[in-house]
Amino acid sequence: MADTRIENIRRHLETLVGERNPFSSPSALHAAAGYLEHQFRMLNLSVLTEDVVYEGAESKNVLGVLQGEEKGAPPFVVAAHYDTVEGSPGADDNASAVAALLEIARLLGSAPLKAPLIFAAFTLEEYGFIGSRHFIEQARAAGREFSGMISLEMVGFSSAKPGSQTYPAYVDASRYPDRGDFIAVIGNEPSARLTQAVAWGMRGSAPGLAVEHLVVPGRGDLFREVNLSDHSPFWQNGTPAVMITDTAFLRNPNYHQATDTLDTLDLALIDNVTLGVSGFLKSYLGSSHEP
Repeated sequence: MADTRIENIRRHLETLVGERNPFSSPSALHAAAGYLEHQFRMLNLSVLTEDVVYEGAESKNVLGVLQGEEKGAPPFVVAAHYDTVEGSPGADDNASAVAALLEIARLLGSAPLKAPLIFAAFTLEEYGFIGSRHFIEQARAAGREFSGMISLEMVGFSSAKPGSQTYPAYVDASRYPDRGDFIAVIGNEPSARLTQAVAWGMRGSAPGLAVEHLVVPGRGDLFREVNLSDHSPFWQNGTPAVMITDTAFLRNPNYHQATDTLDTLDLALIDNVTLGVSGFLKSYLGSSHEP
């Protein structure tokens, strides 16, 4: 089973890794969107797309929806962005998370859920969360709300070297490991309960995964390092949301570089993230009718 998951993750990565940018490589960005649509359809999800235009460049959010049993229940969102900065193949940032998103969708495909679950592949995160902002704006206009959100943001780089993990100045580093071999779950105060639930759920579902969590004060607006992903527009919307991350530039020297390649990734880490998140969601959203 683990071999199958890792084979799937590797296959997704081999397809996706490569610059995916709306200005320097638009065809690759569009091809990635097409691959995501195809994968969601293969998993028998209801597929929706949202056209997103930014400075003349066109791309789209790709959404796969797993229906829930409770009519009218607000959906939960699990998301990863699929674009890259110019000049980077974006293996960790953020093909690692997109591969995890697809494998989580596969693992949950037959799970009976109370509430709908939206698997969202957002575009243009690298330009200020353009895709996720568009998604929130569309939801507001339609009067839709969400029960919660998880943003998967770089989940594939690890280092067991002492001192490989750094922290922002406002974090008490003495409370956390100095080796970059864990996954972090980050929330703000309105999302504190969800943050703790995700961390505990991931630990219970993936015993081989080291999980640390942090809740920043208030809405989190003053803490730049923890706002740099697609959960940020959800925080601003008042929706409970967490970011699951390998901590990006606080650990990975390949962040936004040409060296962010497939061979630098820890596929076992990505696999454990998929197990942890899918296990949490199955429990958190699980149907009371499940045997």
